[in-house]
Amino acid sequence: MTNGQIIALAIGLIAIVGAIGIFSLAFRRERTRTTVGTFDKEARVASRRRKTEMRAAPDTGTVATIVEEDEAITDDAPAEPELINVTKSEFDESRRRFLNRAIGASFGLYLAAFLGTTLAFLWPKLQGGFGSVIDAGDIEEIRKLTATPEGRIQPLYIAEAQSYVMPFEPSEAAGTAFDGIPVIAGGFTALWQKCVHLGCRVPWCASSQGFECPCHGSKYNAHGEYFAGPAPRNLDRFQVAEENGRLLINTGIVEQTPKASEPTIVYPQGPSC
Repeated sequence: MTNGQIIALAIGLIAIVGAIGIFSLAFRRERTRTTVGTFDKEARVASRRRKTEMRAAPDTGTVATIVEEDEAITDDAPAEPELINVTKSEFDESRRRFLNRAIGASFGLYLAAFLGTTLAFLWPKLQGGFGSVIDAGDIEEIRKLTATPEGRIQPLYIAEAQSYVMPFEPSEAAGTAFDGIPVIAGGFTALWQKCVHLGCRVPWCASSQGFECPCHGSKYNAHGEYFAGPAPRNLDRFQVAEENGRLLINTGIVEQTPKASEPTIVYPQGPSC
């Protein structure tokens, strides 16, 4: 796991802990206010009911009587609905409850979106797609596509892998920064299309037989080795492997190499683009 992935995972865990804390506080405050408000409301409703049930006797000294709900005299006409007065404190309590729930729901949606993005960044697609192992094709077919009748090189661009597949024999890498790392297989290497300066896509220049960045002028030879410009190192490349005569590009693992003191291939071989 890279440093970027570790940082993203840490941020996700912090966000989860923060969300749990916010939900706990909001629920505790809401439950306390709801309980107190419910008791107050029930007491006021009971008091009003008792007052309406009391029937005072005339001033003859008789005792007032209480009419029970079950013994209340009913009328054929439908009874008017009982109106319950809502105090300002009850209204404010309901509004606070609504706001707490709205804020909690909004934060939950944000957290779900954040976690989804984090997981998509940390774990590539299970089947195909950039970030996984890409089958670049049959090695013999690639060999035919990357060689011209004039003996010059023509890169094979693999869009799904964002890579230029370039001829590169293991014997040419002996004693260089590429020796000992799995970036050459079946006589090919897979160069990432991004310039290591500021990330522009680097096009191939057929006349000079190299890669020339149009953004700030960085140049690389056919093996992706630095030649000129503000780029700090060689072009990055992916790990590759040969399996059953096919070239596999692992776009989930990027290898970086320093500038070479002695290039492994001649550049330029003609005018720049």
